[in-house]
Amino acid sequence: MPPRARILIVDDDPAVVGAFGLFFTEKSCAVRGASSAREALALVEREKFDVIFLDHVLPGLTGLQAIRPLLQKSAAPILMITGHFDPGLKQDALLMGATDCLAKPLNFVELEARVLALLGG
Repeated sequence: MPPRARILIVDDDPAVVGAFGLFFTEKSCAVRGASSAREALALVEREKFDVIFLDHVLPGLTGLQAIRPLLQKSAAPILMITGHFDPGLKQDALLMGATDCLAKPLNFVELEARVLALLGG
């Protein structure tokens, strides 16, 4: 059976990637993790994803700086996630092309509902 969705989680905190991965894997999704924007860019060149969760504070390129390059390589909607949320960051993320900007800590049940809505079901 094919995965329900293919999700890329971009976060330099292995605990965040692990928590997302565990939750979405249990929901029959295929999950990949990247610890930097550069690693994420390399993954989207090789693989197709349905949704990308993108942390803002990353080594090298920030999440905000990575939105446009990711969108040039992938049609997947980008949900920026950040522990340093402010309305200006959300506005900038949306202007760069992100679908939304969400504050950590995240509610996984709400995230699952967002993913399903983005996938049309």
